[in-house]
Formats: sequence, structure tokens, C-alpha cells
Amino acid sequence: MNALSCVAQDDVVSLRIICSLPQEYNIEEVDHYGNTALLKACFLGRLECARTLLDLEANIYAVNYFGQNALTLATYEGHLPLVHELLRRRSYKDFNLSSLIPAIFVAVMRQHYTLELHFQKMDPAGVHDLQTVHGLDINELRQMVNKANSKKIMHSSQPTGILQRKHRYHK
Repeated sequence: MNALSCVAQDDVVSLRIICSLPQEYNIEEVDHYGNTALLKACFLGRLECARTLLDLEANIYAVNYFGQNALTLATYEGHLPLVHELLRRRSYKDFNLSSLIPAIFVAVMRQHYTLELHFQKMDPAGVHDLQTVHGLDINELRQMVNKANSKKIMHSSQPTGILQRKHRYHK
């Protein structure tokens, strides 16, 4: 058992025990995506696991192989209390400097409006300066999300081939 498996099982007690063993335990061990136990806890929305790891001095600056940090992963999950915990320990601007995509953009893509508003309040002027690695600003990204959602709605309202055949035979 390691910290990653404890987080996966949401087992805070075992996590504390494993991470406090006197042996050379690597709290920063990564999975095949480059996620540390802290990053995994953030992605899964495991607040107590994340708090425990942070209290045990897990690296809050860790970034996985996809350029995601703790804040972007917690934002992906839409976990506001976890986002608050992370921002108590590291600044929003600093988190954005270490990620390929700013946390507010993740909130926009996942349609976590509460988090989007929270991030806008934290840095109202900076929102307009942020871009994705592809050069998109927040308004362009929001337009893409809205367009994709309207296509999903349009496609879901169209009859399937089975329904079309059924109507054809009843004429």
C-alpha cells in the first residue's frame, strides 16, 4: 500500500500512518500520469486526503505529465472546499503560472460557474490577460463551450435511425 492507493480508497487513516513511517517513504511517488498522491486527491475531490498530504508537506507545486496542478485538478472536479484549502496555501496567480491551462479556464470548460465567479473575484483584471497555450482567451473558450453544448442539444433532439424507420413503416 502507498499514498496513491490510500487516496484512491479515501483512506485517510492509512494515509497518515504510511506517510509518517520513519522509513524512507516517498510521498511524491507518481502514477503513470505523473500524478502525486496530492494531485490524485485533488482530482478525486478527496479534501481530507489532500489536507493530510499538505500537512505532511506534500509538494503543492507538483505538476503532472499533462501540465495540470493541484488547483486545476480540484477545479476539474468542481470541489470548492478543496479549492479554498489549496488557495489558503498558495496564491491563485502562482498556481496559474505552473499550469498549461489556468484554473478559471478549467471552470469554464467544465461549467463550474461558482468556481468561475470565485476565480474572477480573486483576479478581476488578470482574467482578461489569461490565455490557453493555444492563445484562446476566456471569451473565446466560453464561446467554444457554448457552441459545443448547443450542438449536443441539437443532436440529442434529432430522432435516431431506429425511430425514423419506425415512422416510415407506419405510413
